[in-house]
Amino acid sequence: MLEEYKKKYTKAVVQYSILDFNGKVIESDNALFLDFKNNYIGDIHPFFDSLNSLLIAEENEITIPCIHLNIADKVITADIILKTFGDGKNPLLIIHDLTTHYINYQATAQVRNESVINSQILELKNTYLKEKEAFKNIFIANFSHELRNPLTGILTFTDILRKTSLERQQKDYIQIINSSSLYLKKMIDDILDISKIESGKLELSIEPFNLLELLNEIKSNYKIKAEQKVLEFNYNFDDNLPEIIGGDAKRLRQVLTNLLDNAVKFTNNGSINFNVSLNQLRAQKASIHFEIIDTGIGIKEEDIKAVFTRFTQVSGNDEYKGTGLGLAIVKHLVEVTNNKVNVSSEFGKGSTFSTSINFLAKKSLAINVPRKKTIAPFDTSKKYNILLVENSEITQLSVLKILASQGHFFLDIATKKDDVLNTISNFENEVDLVLMDIKLEEHTGEEIAKQIRKLPDLHQRKVPIVAITAKVFKDDLKSYKKAGINDVLKKPFNESQLLEIIYNNLK
Repeated sequence: MLEEYKKKYTKAVVQYSILDFNGKVIESDNALFLDFKNNYIGDIHPFFDSLNSLLIAEENEITIPCIHLNIADKVITADIILKTFGDGKNPLLIIHDLTTHYINYQATAQVRNESVINSQILELKNTYLKEKEAFKNIFIANFSHELRNPLTGILTFTDILRKTSLERQQKDYIQIINSSSLYLKKMIDDILDISKIESGKLELSIEPFNLLELLNEIKSNYKIKAEQKVLEFNYNFDDNLPEIIGGDAKRLRQVLTNLLDNAVKFTNNGSINFNVSLNQLRAQKASIHFEIIDTGIGIKEEDIKAVFTRFTQVSGNDEYKGTGLGLAIVKHLVEVTNNKVNVSSEFGKGSTFSTSINFLAKKSLAINVPRKKTIAPFDTSKKYNILLVENSEITQLSVLKILASQGHFFLDIATKKDDVLNTISNFENEVDLVLMDIKLEEHTGEEIAKQIRKLPDLHQRKVPIVAITAKVFKDDLKSYKKAGINDVLKKPFNESQLLEIIYNNLK
């Protein structure tokens, strides 16, 4: 009798569905809702679209409570549980019908303090947003790393080819390859900068620098670029500008070059004007005004705001290629200094971009000129033993070719932790320097570096370690230093960058 009653009156409260990695339902027990199989979860209910980015995560369980679902005229309030397993196993979606529970909870919650409820909701939202942000940053870092390996190979071998006996036409081809590679590198750097900005990891570095040298270098580069398009390039630098100021020279250069790149790109006839003037010098601060004027295609008034939106191009013309990130980066970098970019434009006649930025302007500011190191003074009577820890065959071959061309290096290559430690522990063939990729298959470069620093022999555990990586966020650099890594070589790199960092770290 009891079993009969249970079968008759028991109400299903949980539905299980197995998904593929694109969000399509492979299997479902249809306990709560029918016809899930072979449908995409986003088509079943709009809420499920938010789960798509989490389907390829490593083993994890995410619970999203109190979701109102209206599917096929059936309305419930449920907890949504997404379990991912890694190792190629399909994700599991669990819908737990807690309608009665949430109705009772709502009645009880009416007498609670609203601030407590709001804080709980905010905490839930923040947790979800942090998980989403973490996934995006991991994806961007991995994406960047995988692109930088082939880029390293391209830049290295174009350098090698350039030094061989080539015909004029072949040299032109090499120049095109190199130029295209550098353009691709810039796009990757732009994507990483946007990621830094959105995650709040982009910080300005305030150091003394020579403003006039920076402006003259930029002016010279863009005068050549303008002349290549048969454009007139004019500049006017205020005689009252301070020579030495304190600020982030790298980011100022990025702002000005992005604005000038746009001016050159979107101007086919006429001129470009690059003006820099001093607004005021007061309280040991200099307010400096930067202005770029072009006679290019201009911007429609309704599109001016959109030009600062990332991945947006408002020209609608395939002739003007790009990622649509340049002006978005400019906007964010200027806003970090508590200023803004001003735009005035007449469609079909040209545009003016301008901004004013404050810099330190103390008389005591001085530039510390580092002692210049050359790449040549190796002890030619000795060959240095370099250990490269790297999975990428392209990077392996690139490093091998560069070091072989110098004539005073032996190179060992390892990809596994045990091989690295065994090579370094060999007393008969002492390693002079380790080039360590951070992203390896079984262990990270940081983990291996920590093991090296624990070796018993003083020479072995003190061997210089240079990280080779695309991950150079501030937190990453701190982590490398904590692991005992001496220096960092950013991918992609060229011959001179590799040799310089090896020389600087050899004992």
